[in-house]
Amino acid sequence: MPLFFPQEDASDVRRRYKPDVIKGDMDSIRREVLEFYASLGTEIVDKSHDQDTTDLHKCVTYIRDSASGLDKSNLCILVVGALGGRFDHEMGNLNVICRFSYMRIVLLSNDSLIHLLPRTYCHEIHIQTSVEGPHCGLIPIGTPSKSSTTTGLQWDLNNTAMEFGGLVSTSNIVKEEKVTVQSDCDLLWTISIKKL
Repeated sequence: MPLFFPQEDASDVRRRYKPDVIKGDMDSIRREVLEFYASLGTEIVDKSHDQDTTDLHKCVTYIRDSASGLDKSNLCILVVGALGGRFDHEMGNLNVICRFSYMRIVLLSNDSLIHLLPRTYCHEIHIQTSVEGPHCGLIPIGTPSKSSTTTGLQWDLNNTAMEFGGLVSTSNIVKEEKVTVQSDCDLLWTISIKKL
């Protein structure tokens, strides 16, 4: 967070934007960082005994369980820093958004935004052209697509089949402020983020 506010004292920024909870297996957090936030009242949930799920999975589960009584399809979880590191971690993060397909989870990096488009919907994506685009892609995940159709892209798909080892829609261009997507399989939507 201090990098977003370079003109401010880093400690002040860290205190102002402290997490409510730090949950995970604690293998990648520095001890002094953990102690700093614990001293500010952040709840620490050590799940080091659980090596079958990723830290992101543990956190999404925590958010889901904390939102009891709410329609989970109305939740939107923004995960900053989920891309651009180790490839196995990125794949683990993509797996989480597939495992929790009934929730909207957005993975954000310095240059990309990714979220799942479940096959059960016709999706309308409203493009914020001041911060995203023009490059985008649609990647079938889990199973091949026999039929994917879009509007609003430079190279629209028209009942197009897509699969790994065959065609995937990468390096496409957003042409409209609204993009529609319908597919018979789950797709990953990815769009470039503009540098501010």
